Amino acid sequence: MDGTTNQDVRHPMYYFPHGTHIFCVENMLYKLHNDFLATHSGLFNDMFVIGDTNSSPIEGQSDAQLIVLEGEEQAIFNLFLDHVHSRSQSIGADAAYMHEQLRGLLKFTDKYHCLMTRNFVIDHIWDQRFSYRPAELVQLGCWFSIPKFFHHGFKSLLAMPLKEINQEHRLEMGQEVFIALVYAKSVLDEHMQLVAYEEPVILTHVTDCQDPSTCQEDWHNVWWNGMGCFLLDGRNPQPFSDAVEHFQEMQFGRMSQGCHNLMFQVLDCRMGFRRADLFITEICNRLIQDFLVLDVN
Repeated sequence: MDGTTNQDVRHPMYYFPHGTHIFCVENMLYKLHNDFLATHSGLFNDMFVIGDTNSSPIEGQSDAQLIVLEGEEQAIFNLFLDHVHSRSQSIGADAAYMHEQLRGLLKFTDKYHCLMTRNFVIDHIWDQRFSYRPAELVQLGCWFSIPKFFHHGFKSLLAMPLKEINQEHRLEMGQEVFIALVYAKSVLDEHMQLVAYEEPVILTHVTDCQDPSTCQEDWHNVWWNGMGCFLLDGRNPQPFSDAVEHFQEMQFGRMSQGCHNLMFQVLDCRMGFRRADLFITEICNRLIQDFLVLDVN
């Protein structure tokens, strides 16, 4: 770039008199130290290495040879500098801007290979993951190849009724992920029906059980009238953990206390739902392999 313009302004904090390179972002000038930038950015490091081996005039060392960061936003570049200069408390000062700020900074760190700042942003989002829409986390996971974002978001979507997943959610997660979600929910719904219908079998009755046949019969009846209703309630189906909690409060008829305790130990181990847990993990891992290679457009 040939010199500054009348609109160019020196940044009040990040135009260091003894800086080595001058950058321009949206008409804001920054004079920064190359060693410091190279430490925090692989791309800037490569830029300075190439500059040291080039015999032509070096960009950024005078107002006549600015380094212009085309397409970058001044606000995001400020956030990057805030972090590398240990002023990161300015991130998300207003909750209304937090998600967009961090999304923009995450995009910047990927482009400029800023590993430490990227990890900072990922940790920041992860700590506040429950304030994000599940579909938004799926999108961030896909765009920036962050498996734990995708896994958490996809698992949260599986727990939502399909009718609550609106057009905005579908656009965020993408059509292919949405199709995979519908398939996964259908498999889990079928598994839920099987668990609700088939109670865990009492393989061995304990010594205090006087009538194993009656004990098994009452266990079957209470399971269907309790867990069957809790899991398959058309208006308010409950997740397995909540259903078990309510199931414990029921009366178990002629079932012995020892058999009762034994079967609830089985439920505490999530027997019956372990396959569902494994299925969710497997499908998330497969989708991560398929979708976490997308570029930000």
